[in-house]
Amino acid sequence: MVLWGMGIHFSSLSYKQKALLTEALYLFVVCILIPLFIGLQIFDKFSWTIGLVIVTAFSLPSIILFYRWVLPVIFDKKRYWLSLILFPAYIVIYELNERLAAIAVIHMPFIPAQYRHNLQMASPTTFSGHWLNQTVSYTCLMLLANTSLYVVLRLFKNQHKLYTLENDKLKLELTHLKLQVQPHFFFNTLNNLYSLSVQGSPKTSPMIADLSAIMRYVLYESQQEQVLLQKEVDFMKSYIELERIRHDNPEIIDFAIQGDTSHILIEPLLFLPLIENAFKHSLAKDIPGKYVKVVLAADDDELIFQITNPVLQSQSTVVVPETGGIGLKNVKKRIELLYPGRHQFDISTDEETFTVTLTIKLK
Repeated sequence: MVLWGMGIHFSSLSYKQKALLTEALYLFVVCILIPLFIGLQIFDKFSWTIGLVIVTAFSLPSIILFYRWVLPVIFDKKRYWLSLILFPAYIVIYELNERLAAIAVIHMPFIPAQYRHNLQMASPTTFSGHWLNQTVSYTCLMLLANTSLYVVLRLFKNQHKLYTLENDKLKLELTHLKLQVQPHFFFNTLNNLYSLSVQGSPKTSPMIADLSAIMRYVLYESQQEQVLLQKEVDFMKSYIELERIRHDNPEIIDFAIQGDTSHILIEPLLFLPLIENAFKHSLAKDIPGKYVKVVLAADDDELIFQITNPVLQSQSTVVVPETGGIGLKNVKKRIELLYPGRHQFDISTDEETFTVTLTIKLK
C-alpha cells in the first residue's frame, strides 16, 4: 500500500506510525466522513450538515475512551466479566458526551437557528424527554466499529512484538556464528605459528606481526554490524600473507580484486571461512600443482566472491568436505540471516577443482 500523494509504503512504517495512521483514518471516517455523507442525504441545507459533523466530532472523547481504555481492560487483562459493568457504564458515558456536544452546538451562533432549535427540543440538559437521545442500535454500531479498530491495533502490536522477537533472535544467532568463526581462525593460525617456531623459521617474526594486525581487526572492527569492504579486503590480504609465509612459492595463492571496494558495506569476517576451507583442503594437502584462486568483484549493485582450489581424486565426489563443512555451513547460515532473498551460494566440484561462489545483491 502506498500512501496517496506521498510515495510512502505502508509496510515500511514503524509499529507506532501504522497505529497512529490507522487510528487517524478511522476517526476521520467515523467522525467526519460518515456524518458528512449522511447530512448531505437527509438535509437540504449544507449548513445543517456542518452542524451534524460538529456534533459527531465532539463525540471523539468517548470513542477514544472505549478502544483505548475499556476494551484493553477487558481483553488485554482477560477480565471478561468486567464487560457486564463497563459496557452499560460506557453507554451512559457516550450518552452524556452526545448531550454535551449538543449543548455546545446550541450555543454556536454560526449554526442555523432551526438546527439548534431541533437540538434544543431533544432536551440535552434534562432527561425529561428520553433517557437516551442516541438510539441503542446506533450506539451498538459505534461500539462494533470501535472494537474493529481495537482488533486492528492489537494485530499491529502483536506483529511488532513478533518482529522484535525475531530480530533479537537474529542478532543472537549472528553473534553466535561470529564467535564460531573467531576461535576457529585463531586455532588454525596459532597452529601454523607453533610449527614455524619449532622449526626456528625466520618467518616467525613477520607472522607474529601480521597476526597482531589481524587480531586487532577481529577484536575491534568485527564487533561492528558492518564494515567497509576495503577493510575486509585488507584483512583478507593480511591473512593470505600469513599463509604465504608457510609456503616457498608465493604465487601459489592468487587474490584478484575487481571494482571499487572503498564505499561498500559488508558483514565482517564473512569470507574468512571460505578462505580457510580452501587453504585447509588444498595447501595443507599433498596435491600436485596445488593452488588457491580468490576473485572479488564488486559494483554498486552486486558483490561476487569466488574461491577455487584443486581436490584429491578421493574428494572429487564430495560436495562439502567433512572436515571443512562447519565453515561452509557457517557462511551459508549467516548469508541466509543477513541477506534473505538477496544472495546465491553455489558449491560446485568436478574431478579436479572445488569452487565456491557467493553472490550478494547490495540493492
